[in-house]
Amino acid sequence: MEELKQNKKREFWKPEPKRFSFLRKGVWTTEPCGVMDPYSAYVYIRDGVAKYQTERLREIMDPAAFKKYKQSQFESVIFSGVYERKCDEGLREPSGYVCLDFDHVDVKATRELLMGLEMFETVLMFRSPSGHGVKWVVNNKTLFNHKAFYVAVYNYLKETYHLVADLDAADLSHGCLLPWDPDVYINPNFM
Repeated sequence: MEELKQNKKREFWKPEPKRFSFLRKGVWTTEPCGVMDPYSAYVYIRDGVAKYQTERLREIMDPAAFKKYKQSQFESVIFSGVYERKCDEGLREPSGYVCLDFDHVDVKATRELLMGLEMFETVLMFRSPSGHGVKWVVNNKTLFNHKAFYVAVYNYLKETYHLVADLDAADLSHGCLLPWDPDVYINPNFM
């Protein structure tokens, strides 16, 4: 079924999905090994490529062991675009996607709130590797640069809903770990 979906022609009204860099295991990896688009990331997350790592991480109780495992065992993407190297200067093809990271939140309530915000175009939304957070990928269609957009959305959510995103994730070349989440959401326009 997945093969048929990938070979199907896109409807004329759907946007052409932008691509972003994919990096092999470990947050310290600086050389991308390929590219993904929103649909391929959705399939990766939904189909459990990282199911073992996600389940194993959620069993670890020691904070130091948890951090070490998380930083070394997951593959990642840089949603903001295609990179030559994992650094702001390495950006070669911007995607316009911004990934906001919400840690230690009520996952269900946060997902429901973010899905109801029609002023933002949600591309993807999924549970973080720890299971206690949400990753929200939105399409920046504004004149703001990446970081300014992230900060503007951060301030809006904080002031309006008391929902606080991780400001460390505002950097252009910030990576995002890819966990397993069978409930991952993808905007139908990106399928």
